[in-house]
Amino acid sequence: MVNAKPKAKGYAGPGPWDWQNDQSNYPVFSPYPVSKLDQPQFMKINSNISVMVGETAFLPCRVKNLDEYTVSWIRADDVTVLSVGHLAFSSDKRISVVQVPRPRLSASDWNLSIENASLEDDGMYECQVNTDPKINYKVFLAVADPAKYPQADSPYYEVVDPAPAKGFEQTHSVIKKHHKEVEKDGFSMYLHDNGCICPKPQKQLQKDLVMTISGGSIQYVTSGGGIMLECLVSGLSSPPLSLYWEKGNKVVTAKERPGVSLETEKVAGVSRISLYIGSAELSDTGNYTCVSDTAKTETVLLVVTQGDDMKAASLASASLPSGVSTMVYSLTVLTISVLTVVITSH
Repeated sequence: MVNAKPKAKGYAGPGPWDWQNDQSNYPVFSPYPVSKLDQPQFMKINSNISVMVGETAFLPCRVKNLDEYTVSWIRADDVTVLSVGHLAFSSDKRISVVQVPRPRLSASDWNLSIENASLEDDGMYECQVNTDPKINYKVFLAVADPAKYPQADSPYYEVVDPAPAKGFEQTHSVIKKHHKEVEKDGFSMYLHDNGCICPKPQKQLQKDLVMTISGGSIQYVTSGGGIMLECLVSGLSSPPLSLYWEKGNKVVTAKERPGVSLETEKVAGVSRISLYIGSAELSDTGNYTCVSDTAKTETVLLVVTQGDDMKAASLASASLPSGVSTMVYSLTVLTISVLTVVITSH
């Protein structure tokens, strides 16, 4: 039996690469750190909550990227733990936690609910997340008692012994009663130039204002002809807020039809509004009323007649006395106009 042994080499050849112990110049990277963006964080939300005694207070807390962490509520005054997660630790049955998911924001709301709030609930609260280190979000709850802070600005509230302000300076002014009667619908308050928050005064028409319509109370125009109705308001101490024409309780606008236009000039002293009808039609016959917020209304009757009818009416009244002629002329024109409108409609 022959035992064959490998001959030893005359030189040391390369051995297997020991990658764990071999020294190299390649850089060694440390593990990737956890991004702070993936850590829980509070989103900005209202941190000052105000309620009245007896109302339910909701203290908001919106947390993003909560994952496996837990939200807790603590009362800062006495460092009392009120809730942990969904569980309320307080023996006060008024306290509970309302969770509202916000998937679009990758967040959720953990609102602390306090029913039937009292003055003792007033103070600072903290919403905490058990990260390392802990993060917290402070919310201030202000509870006010209407009995201690009367509506001093109300003209119907008589202040006998106003309570001292708490935490801030009470700046409301006391207004004396100056209205003996109150309408059932009430009225709005108005800030006057002297700083008084009083009922808004009712607008009263100025006695020296005069509204006139140029051309008289009855005006005639031939069908197809043009006419202008002008209304003047004089004696104005300031420009009127509104000034317009109405026909049959409907506001006349330039959109009625082509050929109708309005020109308004609202200034102190004398204001005017002019209604232009470029081509009068029989349907334009009617009462036109000038309306303004500063003066009583004035009305003019516009009569639109056909050309031949005007001539017939003039000949019929030529032999009559002047006084009778005017009356007959008006009645004749009105009768012809009415008959014309009736015939045209049929």
